Order: sequence, then C-alpha cells, then structure tokens
Amino acid sequence: MIDRYPDYFLPSTVEEAVNILVSDLTTQQMDAMGKMSDEEFDQLCGELVPHLQHDFRLWAGNERLLNSCFENMDSITSTDPMRIIMEAMRLRIRSMDDIFITV
Repeated sequence: MIDRYPDYFLPSTVEEAVNILVSDLTTQQMDAMGKMSDEEFDQLCGELVPHLQHDFRLWAGNERLLNSCFENMDSITSTDPMRIIMEAMRLRIRSMDDIFITV
C-alpha cells in the first residue's frame, strides 16, 4: 500500500481515522460495506487491517490513535485497535445508509 499519510497528518482519534477511511471510499463501496454480513466484514478486515495499521502507524509511534482506540472499546466489542476503527467506520456507513444515491 502507498504510504499516503505523512507523519504530520496521522489521525490521532478514531473519528479522524474513520473520516480518512470513509473519504477514500466510493458510494458503491460504502453501499456494499453497509450491506456486508459479519462474515464478509471479518474477511475484509483480515485483508485491510495489516495495511491500515502500517498507514496509520498504529503500533509504530501513533500513541494518540492507540489511546483513542482503547477509549472507544466500550462502544465496540473488539479489543483490537484497528478492528475498533473498522467497526466504527462500519457503524458510520450504516448510519449514512439512507443518504446514498446509487445509479
């Protein structure tokens, strides 16, 4: 994956990370993700999490994001920080479901 997030713009909260991830998705991708079963979402996470951990430097110096993930553990069932971000993104997309315009 391309190193798109330079040091000076690493997300420091789960909300910022979700904003970055959602902004990279097309409407069709958001629609598909919102409709994914839990099994499909688990598979997607398995493929994306290693790349996103690298991009966000989650285990390599981005302590503020790591702390934000742990603060958000109450609302998400996972204890894996990157999975917490992915679950928050999924919740955001599902809450936006009624505003998608697809062709």
